[in-house]
Amino acid sequence: MHRLLTAFTETTAATEAAAQGNPLAVDGMLSLILLIMLYGCGIYALYTYFRLRRTCMLFPNKFLYPGGCTAETCVDVDGFIDFVEPRLLLLGIAMIVCGLAYFYYSMILKANFLWADIAALVIPTGVMVWYMFAQRRASKEFW
Repeated sequence: MHRLLTAFTETTAATEAAAQGNPLAVDGMLSLILLIMLYGCGIYALYTYFRLRRTCMLFPNKFLYPGGCTAETCVDVDGFIDFVEPRLLLLGIAMIVCGLAYFYYSMILKANFLWADIAALVIPTGVMVWYMFAQRRASKEFW
């Protein structure tokens, strides 16, 4: 029995040591998924901003319209574009900056602070909630 417990302890220690350096371990995989989501959201918001700025007309996009609203039913297209452009730019920049900060924290520093893990979830969520409230206000003003 002692031999079995010793082997189990050695195997567990070796597995934990290997997982700490492996970015594809469970913790590393979750970090990778969070980074992909932050960068994807930021890049899509910036793409939407630049395309809206270039074309100056509404187009099908998931970030652009409030829920249940379509381009055809918009009352003031120019006003909506002026309203949503700076908010899209802030959303995109904030998500990219959050992604860069989290990349630095999790992949380069490889630190493990509870406050940083909480901030990595709360700040992007707060930015998305802010954008949802802005979209809700836009639906009341422009639809």
